[in-house]
Amino acid sequence: MYDNIIYTKNGEAYYIKRTIPEQQLRDPNMEILKKWFHCDTVLRNDGILYFCDHIKTIDYEEIQSGSKG
Repeated sequence: MYDNIIYTKNGEAYYIKRTIPEQQLRDPNMEILKKWFHCDTVLRNDGILYFCDHIKTIDYEEIQSGSKG
């Protein structure tokens, strides 16, 4: 499962659903392709299009268990 996760330079994580060589598509409409592949993001690197879902990060605060005393 973790083979399908990539990280961008800014630390964002994405789950790869599909990859396609860019040369296979002529004048692609990315919005239609995102709907077709059920994803929210398209990334491009070295001539490959990555159809991905963004893995959202959350802000959290650790809860300390009961105090001793």
